[in-house]
Amino acid sequence: MRWAPDVSLPVGLQRALCLALLLVWVLLLQACSAVRLAYSQVPQLAYWQLDRYLDLSDAQTDRVRSELDLLHQWHRSTMLPQHARLLQQVQQQLPATVTPDQACRIYDEVRIQLDAVWAQAEQQLLWLAPQLSPAQIRTLEVQQAQSNADWKKQWLDASPEQMREQRYKQLLSRAETFYGTLDEPAREALRGYVARSAFDPQRSYAERLRRQKDLVGVLQSIAQDRSDHQRTLGLLRGYRDRFNASPDPAYQRYAQRLVEEGCDAFARMHNAMTPAQRMQAVQSLKGYERDFWVLAAQ
Repeated sequence: MRWAPDVSLPVGLQRALCLALLLVWVLLLQACSAVRLAYSQVPQLAYWQLDRYLDLSDAQTDRVRSELDLLHQWHRSTMLPQHARLLQQVQQQLPATVTPDQACRIYDEVRIQLDAVWAQAEQQLLWLAPQLSPAQIRTLEVQQAQSNADWKKQWLDASPEQMREQRYKQLLSRAETFYGTLDEPAREALRGYVARSAFDPQRSYAERLRRQKDLVGVLQSIAQDRSDHQRTLGLLRGYRDRFNASPDPAYQRYAQRLVEEGCDAFARMHNAMTPAQRMQAVQSLKGYERDFWVLAAQ
């Protein structure tokens, strides 16, 4: 099975840290026209998310802010050059057609870099888990429930036709930020992907709930013995492993199928693009690469 993100950190922090990466797949999903400005805001955004999910105390806030600043500095000097070099490699491939296997290899390279960020963040924020009070863990559960309500409204309450149309419009918007306006062949490739997709909101939601319950249980177990660092580390890494590879083999197969579908869909859509659209994608990545080098040198 291909890589899944390390989520031994609370979900809110994971989302905020994702803003720092600005990698190929992030560009495809949520392009940003002001990379340098957005990047400078990452520590503050990460703090806001953590505070929202955990209602940090004053003492926790001071240290969290300090650790997030250090993490941001590490990412700037260590990871941004790696991100830029990966963008260079991708630019060389985009003028030509690509195969699903090539797309998945790019995906895997991105995930390897993400994994390095999660590992560094875990080292710097591991201290926080044993400090969480029962009230803070309850706050996390409340925030999870609110997030779940939004997710259900978007995916479970919609009819199959509405869900497919919503997915198509989201993917179309994201693709057009990268390639420009899509021609009909590319749109048809995208519609075909959505129509054939194995995406099952019920199955995805069930796994979402399992992961959330697992995280809460791990944090409650850590609270029973806050002084044992190795035990805390083992519990969090066990949770990470269960997130990366669900205990349910059927879900593992489902998740792998979605990844493979995505690689195939990207290849089909890219190959339906005109030469001019492919060059526009190259120029988009070149701009991000340039921003990464500038940021890394600051």
